[in-house]
Amino acid sequence: MIEIAIAFAAAEAAVAGVKKAIALGHEVQDCYHDIATFFEKSGEIQAAAVEQRHEEKMGRAKPISHAQATKQALDATFAARKLFKMEVELREMLVYNSSGETGLYEEMCQRRDAIIQEAKERVEEEARQERMRLAAIKRKRAERIQMIQNIITIIFGTVIGSAIIYCIWWMFNWRE
Repeated sequence: MIEIAIAFAAAEAAVAGVKKAIALGHEVQDCYHDIATFFEKSGEIQAAAVEQRHEEKMGRAKPISHAQATKQALDATFAARKLFKMEVELREMLVYNSSGETGLYEEMCQRRDAIIQEAKERVEEEARQERMRLAAIKRKRAERIQMIQNIITIIFGTVIGSAIIYCIWWMFNWRE
């Protein structure tokens, strides 16, 4: 959760920097670094949320108390709402203060969504690889058990068959 808090603070600072620069009469293009920082940190927060859900699905999440869960839910809700409001403010600044740069915000959103989708696919691919690895281990174990059962069956079959043959031989040759 510390990384999310740091990323959220950086996103807040970036929006504040853009507001200040616009207030001082700078063009939106001059605020590239702050805008990039906001979207980068916003993406990190969303990616962290996706990874957290993945950890919970995989059962690797640490057990937490009811109070901790409530605090996390409250923090996440407030952070999501504030992040949304900051994004709306930034969008309005980009749409209304960017001279000659039509579609800048939409293009940034498309690229951000693509990056988030790639991160989500990467996490899902890692989960798929882990499931395949575990299935392969399970399959090899089942094959080993089957091989051991076959060997035991052959040994017992041979011993029992040999015992039957010996008994038959002994029945015909016991008088000699």
